[in-house]
Amino acid sequence: MAAVRRRILLLSPFAAVRDAGHGGGRAIHGLAGELTRRHDVVLLHLEPGANVDPELAGRCVEVHSLKPAQSGAWSRRARGALALARGRSLWAAEIGVASLQRRVRDLADAFRPDVIQVEHGILGDALGAAGQGRLRVLTVHDPALSQRESLALRREGLPLAHRLDAAVSLRQERRVLALADAVVVFSERDRMLLAPATPPSTQLVTIALGWDVPAAGLDPVGVQPATLVFVGSFVHPPNVEAAVTLAQRILPRVRVKHPHARLDIVGTSPPAEVRALACEFLEVHGSVSSVTPYLDRAAVVVAPMAIGGGMRVKVLEALAAGKAVVASSRAVEGLTARSGRELLVADGDADTAAAITRLLADEQLRRRLAAGARTWALRELAWSTMADRYDELYARLGATR
Repeated sequence: MAAVRRRILLLSPFAAVRDAGHGGGRAIHGLAGELTRRHDVVLLHLEPGANVDPELAGRCVEVHSLKPAQSGAWSRRARGALALARGRSLWAAEIGVASLQRRVRDLADAFRPDVIQVEHGILGDALGAAGQGRLRVLTVHDPALSQRESLALRREGLPLAHRLDAAVSLRQERRVLALADAVVVFSERDRMLLAPATPPSTQLVTIALGWDVPAAGLDPVGVQPATLVFVGSFVHPPNVEAAVTLAQRILPRVRVKHPHARLDIVGTSPPAEVRALACEFLEVHGSVSSVTPYLDRAAVVVAPMAIGGGMRVKVLEALAAGKAVVASSRAVEGLTARSGRELLVADGDADTAAAITRLLADEQLRRRLAAGARTWALRELAWSTMADRYDELYARLGATR
């Protein structure tokens, strides 16, 4: 049955860009691209310096950007303190909640959407400006409880403002959950984290993230000397923890059996503790124009995440590219990929090192996993599947109205 065509006001902290340097922009591009094929979409994003891909922008009814609040350092501190006192996070203060709500109210009055959909909980206060009679959908990419878990690993020397922010983010999340008719998460673990704070009147559903699967896979074997690759934005604390663990505790175990093995760490904004990992067999590349060359030459892509929520776009990208992947249980939450068929799942330093060592010693196993990953990605990661689930959700919400 064909979906009812609806008018959707879609809000995102990121511009929808296919080749964005971070997973958020690429994920929004994929979702918005499919929604615009089915519905009339107005897109509002908070990256005014980044241009939405022209082909996607042409399919939107309108594209708008909102410039985050600007001020000097002292004004920013004052605004942050006021936000914390009002139960809003520091990121929400940087966005400027009042200006966001005004823009949403103006767009809703002009466009008269059936659905207001907010991607990322940090923008959840915008639902308070939605007005009556509209379906309000909130997608939580990373629950505040997972973010608090990340900060707990960095207690020593953590500024007071960050500790307060972690506590306030939990209260903010509970508040915005109550503003939504439905809350979407990417994994069952995230659903369980949010369930106690979600009002009974709000539907809480799991819809796995999609991904753009390239027409052809990359080299399933990689180059010599054997190179491991870790990819992730270091604005996200779990990536810092994973990169340090991989470099300091896992890689030395691998090099006992494979002394020529190397590691590439790729990601925006690497902090000092990550940059300090660099040595003759480990390179820290920071922001790059494309991660594809690094993935292509990798023998194994490693994602040893121990904390954090949501889905790991770094894992989706590697599987879609047809690479051998070793990932933790946390890193594959929300995926139906099977260990031993499409990737290897390993937890802890010793087991992760053993899985990597096994792959480096067995080229045929790398080829089998890479082929399985491509087949799985082509079957499971289509954006149309994700959009189908949203259409079902819109229909259920409409029926309850």
